[in-house]
Amino acid sequence: MNKRPLFWLMLTLLLVAMSELQTMGMLPDMARGLGASTAATGALISVYSFGMAIGGPLIAWALRLVPPRTALLGVVTVYAVLEAAVPLVPAYWWVAALRLLTGTLGGAVFGLTLTMAARLAPGPDRIASSISVVLNGLMLGAVLGLPISHAIATAWNWQTSFVLLGGAGLIVALLDLRTLPALPAVSARTTSDELQQFRSPRLWSRYLVSLLTIGAAYGAFSYFTPLLEQDAGFSSRTTTVILFGYGLCTVIGNALTGRYADRHAVTLLRTGHLVLVGSLAVLALFAHVPLAALTGVLLVGLTGVTMNPALVVRVVEVAGAGNLVNTVHTSVITLGVVAGSAAGGVAISGAGDTGTAPAMWTGVILAVLAACVLSAQTARHERRVTSSGHRTDTAPTTPAPASHPAE
Repeated sequence: MNKRPLFWLMLTLLLVAMSELQTMGMLPDMARGLGASTAATGALISVYSFGMAIGGPLIAWALRLVPPRTALLGVVTVYAVLEAAVPLVPAYWWVAALRLLTGTLGGAVFGLTLTMAARLAPGPDRIASSISVVLNGLMLGAVLGLPISHAIATAWNWQTSFVLLGGAGLIVALLDLRTLPALPAVSARTTSDELQQFRSPRLWSRYLVSLLTIGAAYGAFSYFTPLLEQDAGFSSRTTTVILFGYGLCTVIGNALTGRYADRHAVTLLRTGHLVLVGSLAVLALFAHVPLAALTGVLLVGLTGVTMNPALVVRVVEVAGAGNLVNTVHTSVITLGVVAGSAAGGVAISGAGDTGTAPAMWTGVILAVLAACVLSAQTARHERRVTSSGHRTDTAPTTPAPASHPAE
């Protein structure tokens, strides 16, 4: 398999993932520059996420009959221009509007890159490994976005971060033009078949596992900084190193999951949920012990968001790898991030802001729910297979993607 196009898709996704978190690293500077409160400026993160969750599928629908490379180049180019335009409108509500639009385009980029990765796979049994390469952009972007934007704002100003990222977007678009293959557009019939998939309870059930799993991971991750600094007593510098270690674990875990998810998705998810529940429980009970806090954080990195390739495979099994299916899946995952973080915050506030343990327990609950839904799905599948007289000891065969070139 030629992985070169996958690496360029990974770079494209890395760019969008960095944009999602860049304001988090510049909150005080942006608040002063926009004349807004820190809380209001922090809400720009949620505005971006809302754009991804709601607007991404709308863009995917509008571009459903456009060749994927053309669609991706157009979306990335417009995204880059709007990103670079943020410093030109130094008023809070205009910045919020641009963040909403760039979030919308970012959601479309997620769906398009994953769809192209699936179509570039040499066969249905290699979809997860292809997607895991591209998803490394998400893992790296989540780690690099905050510190890089913080460093740029410190060295120059917050406006420079938007200009540089917008310029990088234009460069990536040119590189994509030169390196990505020109895959054919899907037919109107294929699009219609893809829409029919959204009537399937099995698809929405698998979306639910994704929402709960990612919600559990991010419900904890959102509060790792106060957990490490306030509960465990690590210094700010050590906390930064640990968070980079967390990011490295997400890259390693994503690569391992992608390697085996095509044939062992359910086993990986079951194992991941079990480890996630255990590590979050350790963080809830023993966060004041530095070694326990360090171990728990790194384990969440290995088994939290790194379950994404297995989650994608489970969706592809029942609905194919069409652009709209992937983009809606991205929206569901984004909603999981928002819901998990919000639920963790509500739990901490409800407990009187006495520590981060309530957020960790919230993650435990969400992970247990995800495991229960997955168990119900697999039990139904085993009953169907048994009643049809087929063997139950083989992995399910992944159907050809709905948008595969062969169609």
